[in-house]
Amino acid sequence: MKKLFFIAIVGIMAYGCSNSSNPPAATDSQYQINENQVVFENDLENALAGIPSWSNEKTIVKMPEGKAHSGEYVSKVDDVNMYSYAFKETLENINKKLPKSVVVNGWFYSEVMNPELGFVMDINDNNKSVVWKSYRLMDDGKSENQWHEFTANFDIEETLKPGYQIKIFAYGAKKIAYFDDIKVTFKF
Repeated sequence: MKKLFFIAIVGIMAYGCSNSSNPPAATDSQYQINENQVVFENDLENALAGIPSWSNEKTIVKMPEGKAHSGEYVSKVDDVNMYSYAFKETLENINKKLPKSVVVNGWFYSEVMNPELGFVMDINDNNKSVVWKSYRLMDDGKSENQWHEFTANFDIEETLKPGYQIKIFAYGAKKIAYFDDIKVTFKF
């Protein structure tokens, strides 16, 4: 019986010292549809846990009034935090292939009409922009104080390198807006 107990303790200690603390290559928020598409999804409910490939957690708040699009948490932009929670990754860490386009889906809520409210895709080489594109969210028919779904399509015609970094984020022009349920699809 003592030998069995000793073996169990050694096994538990070995497991505890193993490399099991490294995060898996893919999380629930990342999956590959096929060889031509990789998707990252984030409902913001676990954003404060430091999900790999996402940054600017200081913008994550509980929706103050009403309800988030889903769950309780959203990314808030305002006059202090002009940029939302952002997807940020080196291209070679996403896929061996380089993207031909990026599609961003999600939901936004603006307290005021804000023609400058938008989503941005920035691909850079050591913080020097190679590709910069934006998508305006508040077009005709969008009203304030209501959740609206959006789909931003960013085609990439420029020649990219695997070491380039991509950042995808919302910009609020110093006005209050909220974002939820963000999905980023890379097409190769």
